[in-house]
Amino acid sequence: MVNEIIQIWSRMTAMAELRVSERIRLRLGQLSPAERRIARVLLSGPPTTGLESSTRLAQQAGVSGPTVSRFVTNALGFGNYAAFQQALREEISARVMSPVEFYRQHHRAEAAPDLLARSGTALAEAVAASVQSLDPAEFGRAAALLADGRHQVLAAGGSFSHLAASYLAGVLREIRPGVRLVPTAASERAAALADMTRKDVVAVFDFRRYERDTQEFARAAKAAGARIVLFTDPWLSPLAEAADALLTAQFAGPSPFVSLAPAFAVAETLLTAVADALGEDARARFERFGGIADQWIRHWPSGPGEAGPGEAGSAGAD
Repeated sequence: MVNEIIQIWSRMTAMAELRVSERIRLRLGQLSPAERRIARVLLSGPPTTGLESSTRLAQQAGVSGPTVSRFVTNALGFGNYAAFQQALREEISARVMSPVEFYRQHHRAEAAPDLLARSGTALAEAVAASVQSLDPAEFGRAAALLADGRHQVLAAGGSFSHLAASYLAGVLREIRPGVRLVPTAASERAAALADMTRKDVVAVFDFRRYERDTQEFARAAKAAGARIVLFTDPWLSPLAEAADALLTAQFAGPSPFVSLAPAFAVAETLLTAVADALGEDARARFERFGGIADQWIRHWPSGPGEAGPGEAGSAGAD
């Protein structure tokens, strides 16, 4: 009995630490049809939808007022509708925080004396929290989509998150064919959309503050019939409602800048699952890819007297 109480308390504590959008996502599979209608309104509408009255939210979802109350208290774990709205206000405030304000908040905080220890702890905690909090069902769908050889996989990101997209594409192409990185240039994205088919999967990285051109590219891909695997932060990109698989990562780190380390960790974990799913095909592709690449890599100079490509016999010729 004591163990059951402890487990219930642990689940309640964990739920209390989650943001509104995360709570909704985690409970989607356990909601009644009426509660799912409320969840869809909150996830697909503007972030301020939940700040309207419970009566107005009930009307938008086509449910009764008591259903909204049960959804907020029983499903999401809030004491009442007012507590739900206060949490939502805090989430919206954090969601729209600019990089400049993030930088200011960092410098208003008291600096710890040991940067190396502080950095290691902060990054380790953010990476662990990101990987351990991944929803198994969403993660499974993402892995299945990227492992399916019938689909071409395209990866795209924003100003900085394109680095994570590049990493995902760079590793994924070593274990399966049909992988393409879509650069941020408008002409590159237009070309990708011109070739888009219903068999394609697009891995999109979109973090706060969410970039309109990345969202427009992803929505156009979705309209063309492609499936979307979305990497985003706990506040959720506006693309969340269009995603076929949703993976969230923390972004907190030791610096005044947003950290991509947790996003890389989530991507690497997903790549491991894809490699496991592909099995022998992934190993054979990896060996073939590496064998071709090695023919180029080992010709570059690695020490005095060794010639690079096109320079055979020229070392030390002067």
